[in-house]
Amino acid sequence: MVRTMMLTIALASMATNMGAVTAGEVVVAPTDEKIVFTGRWNREDVSQPWCSWQGCSIIAKFEGTGIVVTLEAVDVGKDIIFVIIDNDVVHAKSIALDRGKKDYVLASGLADGEHKVEIVKKSNAWKDRVITFHGFVIQGGGLLDPPARPKHKIEFYGDSNFAGNSVGHEENKGNLEFRDSYYCAVGIASRMLDAEYHNNSQGGGRVQGIMARYWDRYYPESEERWDFTRNSPEVVVVNIGANDVRSKVPDIKKAYHKFLNALRETHAKAHIVVMNGYGWAYNEPANYTAEIVKSRNDPNMSVLHFPWVFEKWHGCQYDHSGMANMLADHLSDLIGWEKKPSDVMNGFGRNGDVANGSFEEIAPFGGYGWRYISAKGVSRISDADDALDGTCYVRLSHGDNVHQPNPANGGEKFAVSVWMRGQKAGDEGVISIEFKDQKMWTNPLEVNSQKVALTTDWKKYSISATAPTGGAKPVFQIKVIFKGVEGSVVDIDNVKMDGPGH
Repeated sequence: MVRTMMLTIALASMATNMGAVTAGEVVVAPTDEKIVFTGRWNREDVSQPWCSWQGCSIIAKFEGTGIVVTLEAVDVGKDIIFVIIDNDVVHAKSIALDRGKKDYVLASGLADGEHKVEIVKKSNAWKDRVITFHGFVIQGGGLLDPPARPKHKIEFYGDSNFAGNSVGHEENKGNLEFRDSYYCAVGIASRMLDAEYHNNSQGGGRVQGIMARYWDRYYPESEERWDFTRNSPEVVVVNIGANDVRSKVPDIKKAYHKFLNALRETHAKAHIVVMNGYGWAYNEPANYTAEIVKSRNDPNMSVLHFPWVFEKWHGCQYDHSGMANMLADHLSDLIGWEKKPSDVMNGFGRNGDVANGSFEEIAPFGGYGWRYISAKGVSRISDADDALDGTCYVRLSHGDNVHQPNPANGGEKFAVSVWMRGQKAGDEGVISIEFKDQKMWTNPLEVNSQKVALTTDWKKYSISATAPTGGAKPVFQIKVIFKGVEGSVVDIDNVKMDGPGH
């Protein structure tokens, strides 16, 4: 009786906030058990659930032609949601929330029938990035039985990388609209592994600092602690340490052990993966996390390193897909989880070859796996009649270039081939191979470069090099670069690299 009365009051309040409910509209309270919540939602007051961590989601199935949600945000424009209707990610939309309690039309004019809505919090966690869910109004028959939850559960702890900073931009833009939990490695890998996830990652997170203090909270600097009995992950992934590089190594190791002790105490049965990127600084944690894990003698803990070959500090969607593929492979091999293909193109070269050498694949935000100095003189052209291989090629002008880095070790041999042409007689292109050490901002250890005179017909060109050995700093990566000489317009297609394992 009390529960019925409380629900009646909640529905009346919701109707007031949403305005008059017209015929054919159904009000759905946040207490409805057909709504699926994933992530760290605070539901102490079940009528006003709220969240802050990126990746928190609301999923529901409904019958009708449209759906409206009422959400309450703390600050204007600080929180962004990603809305997916009927699993159609291509036409999904991002909505920046206004301050206060507002109604947002998620879908309208749908074919009358069964539909699915998924709302994902894209934006990072903080006290001014808290979203409160106040329910739905559905044009039609109301909610249906909820969709099945994913098969597995994963919990992630990371820094700005896993928080999705600059995921939607190739040049490390920090704007809120370019931060994205859905298309970061956490989201991509979880979908590949059919896993529900908690993404508890924070920009600037350090194993000695913010993550060590707030890993069990509802958001960084929150006083409220998460109740871990509400979620029992099978796997915990830790991707922090990059921001600790200015600390002394013994201090970092000590902090890592303390954090891993806390995680193991909380998740006694979970497999813990210590996952670090290497290749942007000397003596970074990835150099010794394997040693840390080995010293713990924990059979249910493993280490995974991914190459930080992407530039501009943070990775974008296709870089994150590369990380996600490595994590999915790791868990598939180690604990037998089934792995599905990634829903984002993989920007990491594999088996000694470059990624996306014919430029056919494209990430949701538009990138295609090759970086550039300036977007001014680089364009990906889709023209099946004009492309050499497939339907796309890249055009270079204004002396700009495209390049792609991949891992390399001293003594390894590489051969690169590319098809090129000019747009006029006298156009010239440059093909280069650079070898670099572990710190990405240092000058190349060695460069092999050749200038080629082009015709207006597609022609194949090749270059080869061996990674140097014996230097003070060992080779870490190979960078393949294609450039048009100033004044030339150069097209490239069908790039192949024959490296170790290819």
